[in-house]
Amino acid sequence: MAEALTKLAVYDTVVMLQWAALPPNSGRQHATVTALTSRRIRLAMSQPLLDEICGVFFRPEIQAKFPSLSPPHAAAIIKKALEFADWFNDVPPRFRLRLHPKDSHLFDLAIQSKASYLVTWENRILRLQQSESDEAKQLGELAPELRILSPQAMAQELNAAS
Repeated sequence: MAEALTKLAVYDTVVMLQWAALPPNSGRQHATVTALTSRRIRLAMSQPLLDEICGVFFRPEIQAKFPSLSPPHAAAIIKKALEFADWFNDVPPRFRLRLHPKDSHLFDLAIQSKASYLVTWENRILRLQQSESDEAKQLGELAPELRILSPQAMAQELNAAS
């Protein structure tokens, strides 16, 4: 488990892809990665999320779109991410986004891990933070401390806190 002061975050697959698509040894690093490597936050990780990440990283059309995402580089990023992650084996289904049920595993992981952040570029997920819908209310009851942020908003919040 993470240290008491270290907040947990669930990064969706696109945020992880953004990290992995950077050329190796470029010297560039996204703020979401810096937050991990500086140990300001830890990832919450589960098998469904890892399976989704691997499925995207090793897709030939994704690797063609991002030439730096070679199979060895993709594997190295996954290994590195797991070094900064707390693993959650038992993640029961607790929340379902009706119009996008494939994202449910992200919410279930955030709820089970008591994550402080769910970091995503997906507008349908980001909109839940300001929504008054029944789904948003249910999520608020299940995960009252969870903040849904874009990577940019996450970086701004972390910068403001330092």
